Amino acid sequence: MRQANVVNLPEGYRASVEPPVTSDGFLDEAFVMDSQTFLCWLADYYRDDLVSLRLIVRMMGMQKPGGIVVATQVRLAGLLKVKQSQISRSLKEAGQIGVVVKVKGGVYQLHPRLTLKGGRVPVKSKPGLRAQGTMKVDQLSLLDAIEDNEDLPEAFRHLRNLPDPEKKPPREDKARARARAAAKKARPEEDRTS
Repeated sequence: MRQANVVNLPEGYRASVEPPVTSDGFLDEAFVMDSQTFLCWLADYYRDDLVSLRLIVRMMGMQKPGGIVVATQVRLAGLLKVKQSQISRSLKEAGQIGVVVKVKGGVYQLHPRLTLKGGRVPVKSKPGLRAQGTMKVDQLSLLDAIEDNEDLPEAFRHLRNLPDPEKKPPREDKARARARAAAKKARPEEDRTS
């Protein structure tokens, strides 16, 4: 009878079995886990707000393992070639619904259940290890570690469902522009024959 998955070790040796690491073979040696549902929601929710859509996608690409994005609003505005005030508005709105949280000036965190970047994470030296280094972790382990963190922003804990894109009110500036256009259209044309 053939025995599969049996490894004979020399006397005095032992081995441990771990699940395969899921962060190999990715660009920058890091994996990115995006919720496909979130990407579809993002496209629908920001259908009339290209700056916010581009900003969140850009931040997803810039994040460090754990969802941290280190960038000032001025830098983000420069990358997207828009005004800093547009970045400020977009970050404020995204923060109100819990997609992104401002950790401190120039540091933001994306919601880990929506988008997550992992890969090599720092490991502190332990007895028996020569020096501090890095190790690869799988997505679910990193996600669990982030969610177990007591410092996780409250906005992340409360986001259970993303807002319905159909119920999103129009942006204030777009609503004003639509009102002006409707008022202009409603005005009777002046008699130009006088």
